[in-house]
Amino acid sequence: MLKLNFTKAELQEIKDKIYLSEIQERIIEYRLKEYSRVKMATEEHRSLSTIDREISKISKKIMN
Repeated sequence: MLKLNFTKAELQEIKDKIYLSEIQERIIEYRLKEYSRVKMATEEHRSLSTIDREISKISKKIMN
């Protein structure tokens, strides 16, 4: 699971440096609100697999 232990300023700096799709930005916001993957999938009307793929993409972008 994507763990976000960033301050708001650090998170904004990351967002400014990397391109995130709209769904990826919403997933980050959901993680900050501590939503479960299932709740994210429900909110986005997407499958759990799609949410997992997007989380993986976000993690890879942040690590680079």
